[in-house]
Amino acid sequence: MTNTIILIGFMGAGKTTVGQQLAKETKQQFLDLDDEFVKETGTSIKSFMADNGEKAFRTMETKVLEDRLQNSGVISTGGGIVESDINREIIAKSDATVIFLQADLATVISRLATDTERPLLRQLSMKQLMDRWALREPLYSSLADSTIQTNGKRPEKIVQEVIKLFSPDNALVSLRSEIDSLDHQIVNLISERLTVVKEIADVKKDTGLSVVQHGRMDQMRSELKKEFRDDENVSDILIDEIVDLLTSTSINHENKMFG
Repeated sequence: MTNTIILIGFMGAGKTTVGQQLAKETKQQFLDLDDEFVKETGTSIKSFMADNGEKAFRTMETKVLEDRLQNSGVISTGGGIVESDINREIIAKSDATVIFLQADLATVISRLATDTERPLLRQLSMKQLMDRWALREPLYSSLADSTIQTNGKRPEKIVQEVIKLFSPDNALVSLRSEIDSLDHQIVNLISERLTVVKEIADVKKDTGLSVVQHGRMDQMRSELKKEFRDDENVSDILIDEIVDLLTSTSINHENKMFG
């Protein structure tokens, strides 16, 4: 495994948690640049920014980054470190392997909803947060040697995917990570769908409506085929199989509720 691994990604992507576990698993030193910033300045990031502003924070962040890159190990960076041209140049010129831990915006917002320790986050409106997301995502991608999707995954799973990046079949790891993330999202969506099915069943029970309404699903089947007719990845047969599965699952779910 490489001597130094740098984890980049938006705040809430899991860099610190994954970095700690990765360092433990690979028996390397772990450095969190936010913690190193506190050691360097003798004050919290929140207090430093309140007293000196974001520009001064970014300048000091660059100093800490450059200094700590003299060490080997696993380094977790702050989400905004890529906004600086100087920081990106420092990272790119280093011998470190740069790994982008990528989570979608909805996942990030969910993780950050109760966070009170990020001074920048508390100052941002939803639009400003989305703007920063849009600005940083391509910067992360351009700087990274590899990307690992973190949506719906436990830290232990992400750590194993990072380790596999250094195995002989590493070319497949990022693609498999993306597929795993998509699979998690699909299952989560099905779970959410069944929650709505439960609500529909309650309404049907109260109003005496029939559990099975094939006409509505047939209409959905037709609409889906029309919408995806130019998509070579989605055949009519696939749509039929998916709709059949969703229909039977929903009927079974409703029947159990009706008893």
